[in-house]
Amino acid sequence: MKILFIVTTLFVLLGCSTVPKRNDVTLDSSRPLSDNMKLYVVEHYGLRTEVHPETKSISGSVAIQLSALGSMDILELDFDGLFTIDQVEDSSGVIEYSRDEAKIYVKLRKELTQGEGDEVTISYHGQPLEAKHAPWDGGFVWAETPSGKPWIATAIQGEGCDVWFPCKDHPSGEPLSADFYYTVPVGLTAAGNGVLVSVEQLEGNRQVFHWRTEVATNTYGIALNVAPYTLIEGTYTSSNGTEIPLKFWAIEDHAEQAQILFDREFAATLEFFERKLGPYPWGQEKLGIAETPHLGMEHQTINAYGNEFKRGKYGFDWLFHHELSHEWFGNVMTHKTVSDMWLHEGTAAFMQPEYTHEVLGDAAYYANIYGAYLGINACNPIAPREEFSSDQLYFDDPEGKGPAGDIYVKGQWLLRSLRYVMGEDAFWTSIRRLIYGTKNPTELKPPIKPIFRTTDDFMNIASEEAGQDLAWFFEVYARRGPLPVLTESQVGDDLKLEWSNVDNLQFPMPIPVRINGQIQRLEFMENSALLKNTSLSDVQIDPFMNVLRKLSVVPTCEERRAEKAMKK
Repeated sequence: MKILFIVTTLFVLLGCSTVPKRNDVTLDSSRPLSDNMKLYVVEHYGLRTEVHPETKSISGSVAIQLSALGSMDILELDFDGLFTIDQVEDSSGVIEYSRDEAKIYVKLRKELTQGEGDEVTISYHGQPLEAKHAPWDGGFVWAETPSGKPWIATAIQGEGCDVWFPCKDHPSGEPLSADFYYTVPVGLTAAGNGVLVSVEQLEGNRQVFHWRTEVATNTYGIALNVAPYTLIEGTYTSSNGTEIPLKFWAIEDHAEQAQILFDREFAATLEFFERKLGPYPWGQEKLGIAETPHLGMEHQTINAYGNEFKRGKYGFDWLFHHELSHEWFGNVMTHKTVSDMWLHEGTAAFMQPEYTHEVLGDAAYYANIYGAYLGINACNPIAPREEFSSDQLYFDDPEGKGPAGDIYVKGQWLLRSLRYVMGEDAFWTSIRRLIYGTKNPTELKPPIKPIFRTTDDFMNIASEEAGQDLAWFFEVYARRGPLPVLTESQVGDDLKLEWSNVDNLQFPMPIPVRINGQIQRLEFMENSALLKNTSLSDVQIDPFMNVLRKLSVVPTCEERRAEKAMKK
């Protein structure tokens, strides 16, 4: 079907004179796709960015190779309206386009049918969004090293790729491959995704760093890092036999601290993740870290790190560990929409106490998971069925519908309870299938293909591995906000345990009980169970907190929001 162009929008040629203002669409990411944007996939980005530190501006272009999923004659892209567009062209020359505050509509030279491809190049310049509080309130970060040299980074997860270059700002918009050409002043290094192809010297005291990746990359995971970097290097032999290049770009002022972190954390943390999950997904490219003037972000093969080399109270650098986990949970296993973002963040959060247990043992492990439990809001579902944007999902307010921080802490606890229900082996098998699509990922050789996932995908995988339908579990823990409540009552000589606060849903969640020093698993028929000839004083319920439930120590959602309102 031919897509009709909006008649109220005027096509313009080179030299668009009126530049619209930045709006809320630009400042948000992963909004539901328009009809036009459902009609193509991005095959390749050729991104050229020249950085001008003195003016906090950029100039360059992006060449977009696309493949049509249906009949289309308009290429709709997300792009910040504050940039000036210099030219839009295809292989035959300049072509028409229009724009509004947050979009570009390119009139293709001919209508494409399903399977046909095209390439459009957009040249532009301007001052990109400057981050106010990266990575949470993101954009470009313009800073200086302690020695006064430029230190620049991007952090665009919440805002999306359109605050940097024209793109399809949605999880489905990740390119299957990309080339990045970053031009910076001599004396600075530009570290990026993938493999460094070349460094070319230009006139005017400039140089171009050409990076290439031949695997699909989240658009918010595309990153630019510029500084007077010192490169620390090593290698690691992956569980699948790949020799992984290890690279840490640290600013020259921090070379000594960076070397200590590199020696202490890189190989040990990688060994943990490979043993628990499977081979590092991007071993053919690198495991890369770039020191940044903001805290951090999961950028595929070039994670941002700004935690000041702190070991942390649990014996390791939590930020390094967390961002590295996203190479599995977020970069190779990618949520289909941000309404399933807990699959990234909850799983990454789950891995931290697991590592804590290895590093410091039981006491630190339980302190870690209990601290997370106390942070659960339980206001809204962590996996809402409707499709949200990043801002709608991530930020909580009294009128909001998003789970905010619960995608981390409640997601982590959902997984803890799921492991109890399923058992250790079945649980970890389901996690590996979620990430790689196979039970035996060690057999996979690079490149490992990324895979899009939803909460229902995980539910179906877990159900298969558990040998039971776990829809009831995911309905209560993922699709609802409030936590279930376990009530105890004495019925004659017997102790009755019953689940409530589950909206009359069937919730046969088993629970461990300790009686006379022995722990047994108490199964429930429908929503209740009976302990014969037992009183409450004889029983300790769930002594190791394996089951996520509402305890009196945790405020209700309404109490949480009242506390927040009082602090404003």
